[in-house]
Amino acid sequence: MIDDVSKAILRKLFYDNRIGKKHISLENLKTGFPSHLKGDVDKKLKKLVKENLILQHPTSYGPQYALNPQRVQEVIDILNDNK
Repeated sequence: MIDDVSKAILRKLFYDNRIGKKHISLENLKTGFPSHLKGDVDKKLKKLVKENLILQHPTSYGPQYALNPQRVQEVIDILNDNK
């Protein structure tokens, strides 16, 4: 079962259309989250990368994140489950 913070991360990436090659930095991903949850965002993001729902793109200016295009349907299912 995916927790609320993980769902919020997936929702933000999905609705910003951050899929595949279109990625976002960690700093920009954290915007919109309350300050007391920003540490949680780091932990949950690492877990989602490990689960291969989110891809990490290494760049010269730091890591970037995007949804795995091969698992978008799973993300949609997660977001539609228990809204």
